[in-house]
Amino acid sequence: MSVVRSTRTCCRRLLSSGNEMSRGLPKKFPLPGVKNIILVASGKGGVGKSTVATNLAISLSQRCSVGLLDADVFGPSIPLMMNIKEQPEVNHQKLIIPPVNYHVKCMSMGLLVDPNSPVVWRGGI
Repeated sequence: MSVVRSTRTCCRRLLSSGNEMSRGLPKKFPLPGVKNIILVASGKGGVGKSTVATNLAISLSQRCSVGLLDADVFGPSIPLMMNIKEQPEVNHQKLIIPPVNYHVKCMSMGLLVDPNSPVVWRGGI
């Protein structure tokens, strides 16, 4: 019990003070029209992150407006899971209009490149 209390106190001090831990955190910038962001992540591959994200997005789309961003550059699977084959459109303001399926707006690297072509990255990933 005392270990848990001291750990909580220590974490509160670290996060509330301006030390090394909080200095490296990015600033929050609001996204217009976005109320909540849900992140599905894991340190291990092949555990079903894309499946969980897809099912969560489709379930939430029955009650609210939902967008799904596939940030997996090594093996984007959201286009396949969401049954989207068309590339996103660009409007007159040069903003990307994501394709929609199952009432979910989807954006993925897999929608921007040909699945049979290699992608050349400049700089580190």
